[in-house]
Amino acid sequence: MKIFLNILFLIIGFASLIVGANYFVNGASAVAKKLKVPSIIIGLTIVAIGTSLPELAVSVTSAISGSADLSVGNVVGSNLSNMLLILGVVAIMSNIPIQKNTKRFDLPFMIGVTALLLLFGADSVFGLNTINVIKWWEALILFVLFIAYMVIQIMFAKKQQNFAEEQVVETETQEKPLKVWQIVLFLIGGLAAVVFGGECVSRTSKFLAMAAGMSEALVGVTIVALGTSLPELVTSVVAARKGETDLAVGNVVGSNIMNIVLILGTSGLITSINISMTMLVDTLILFVASVIFMFVCLSGNKINRLEGVMLVVMYFAYMTMAIVRNYAV
Repeated sequence: MKIFLNILFLIIGFASLIVGANYFVNGASAVAKKLKVPSIIIGLTIVAIGTSLPELAVSVTSAISGSADLSVGNVVGSNLSNMLLILGVVAIMSNIPIQKNTKRFDLPFMIGVTALLLLFGADSVFGLNTINVIKWWEALILFVLFIAYMVIQIMFAKKQQNFAEEQVVETETQEKPLKVWQIVLFLIGGLAAVVFGGECVSRTSKFLAMAAGMSEALVGVTIVALGTSLPELVTSVVAARKGETDLAVGNVVGSNIMNIVLILGTSGLITSINISMTMLVDTLILFVASVIFMFVCLSGNKINRLEGVMLVVMYFAYMTMAIVRNYAV
């Protein structure tokens, strides 16, 4: 009965994360529009952060409760599922074009922050400490990189898309503006739902892990990572069915960057994050997978169906390895 209830609360937690993040984004976007913030900046900041709220809630909650492997595993697993599973499935459905900015800036930036995460977590490897830990000043570097990434993205967007003021005003007036009480309700209710969902997922995942003989690391990179990546998966598949895959790679790469610099940066500023050797190995796998993914993107102007199959096979190979490793110990 306990297992059934925990599975139920896990599902409720994921639903709460997704719905709460959506309402919070809508409320925050409404505030930005009332302050006359351009739509493109809203999309690159508020919406981008909003899509990372589920991972942020789970990782921060897990880090505070001492479940570091669940916190880091969520990020590593989400990034792998974003790159290999989601884009792999989308590429199988329809070839995915690669934008110039993604090639020139986003992909190298993603490789850089992934390498930085690997470096920060390898204290014992370099003989700096007996345990691997992301310290507060390392988390601060990640958070500063998050701010820098946001600023650079906005600068790029302003250079590439010179919208006339009349067009922006016309676009904004097409949507019915939210009333003040609705904005407050969306912000408070959405944030409360995200916090509640993060707590549900964190607690139930730990219980189910113990009940099934799974490590927190395995739960983090599988169940939790897939659950928090559901919005990206659904959005990407729907976009692929409509033939709208132009921004797929850029969105996923941006999400992967945010997962590292925003989520682990924020979590590490709240409390030090210990990284087990298992998670360090998985972070190394993430780095290698990211490099392979970058070469796939740089090899042409698109990710074709064959490359999509390769990415999906890589993802399931990793999942198989993680499961076998867990029960072989």
